[in-house]
Amino acid sequence: MNMERVRQQNRALILNYINDHGPSSRKDIAYATGLTQASVTQITTALILEGILREGEVVKESDRAVGRRKVLLHIDEEAFLVLAVNAEPDFTTVAVCDLMGSVINGEDGNPLLHQFMTQKDLPPKEFLAHIADICRELEEQIPETVKGKVESISYATTGIVDRENGISKQAYGIWTDPVPVREILEAELNLPVILENNVDALAIAELYFGTGRIHHDLLVIKWGPGVGSSVIIEGQVYHGRHGKTAEMGHIIVEPKGKLCVCGRRGCLETLVSEKELKKLETTSDQLAAIEQFSRSIVNSATILAPGSIVLFGRLAQEERLRSALVRGCMIYDQAYDENRIVHTSLYEKEHYIGPAAVYTQHKFLG
Repeated sequence: MNMERVRQQNRALILNYINDHGPSSRKDIAYATGLTQASVTQITTALILEGILREGEVVKESDRAVGRRKVLLHIDEEAFLVLAVNAEPDFTTVAVCDLMGSVINGEDGNPLLHQFMTQKDLPPKEFLAHIADICRELEEQIPETVKGKVESISYATTGIVDRENGISKQAYGIWTDPVPVREILEAELNLPVILENNVDALAIAELYFGTGRIHHDLLVIKWGPGVGSSVIIEGQVYHGRHGKTAEMGHIIVEPKGKLCVCGRRGCLETLVSEKELKKLETTSDQLAAIEQFSRSIVNSATILAPGSIVLFGRLAQEERLRSALVRGCMIYDQAYDENRIVHTSLYEKEHYIGPAAVYTQHKFLG
């Protein structure tokens, strides 16, 4: 069991290095990771046979090494495809993505992506059957060059998820009862299903495709219909008791406050969600609510000490609100400025990049 864990870690170490630094030679990988060249050769050979890596161009080893050459290894982005499903309270998105989280184009040149209003009034089984229909339609449009490469469905949703058993235990804003997402979709599509919390999925995306390539300790915050968060420690998403993610939106900031979707009262989300901010009549009232948000961020960061705080979500895309949030943080601690609190570079992809990245992580770990 321990040897298998070591093999898995070394495999991920090599793939993460190539992902972060681009095409690399076996010798460079060995030097950077501390693995022996024999181990790197063994693992990369297996990854080439599996189809995740491919050999690319041959380059000169160095100016001094006359005649010596090295082969660069690339991640084969389109070797495997995934049906990435992101179910949010307002919209659900289904996309066909490659290993690097990019949506592939169909035969007509248009992205294979479909977004629709989440049908919260439908019974869960009917809602998932509709998603399965969309998946089948998108699969039919996949170009012949990559036909048949869809290997899995990666499904991200709000609230508490049982990852091991593929059960959405409580999807805030969508359904309240447990739903066996994996069982239903696997029966519909005959493909394996990976299930993840939507904000944890965005954190994984940030690790593989964003700030996580530089900082391995992050606080990821999604600010939109609600307030979600995820904590990354040494390159791993932290899961607490019962597998729950870090729920900054459900920090209690107002004693005996409004009833929250989580069942408690006075949660941060009841003050600064998109719906609640729109109810406030004046800019000063909005800023007062955002100040509460800023205080919660600084308090959380004081305990977690993240290398960076990354903002996702529709409200975070509004520069006025984002700037007000950062200014509020700086009132309490000057260290939390726009260099420490950053808007994700993945904002144009955030409606599908989370579940796509979860699949990438799954493939890297093997």
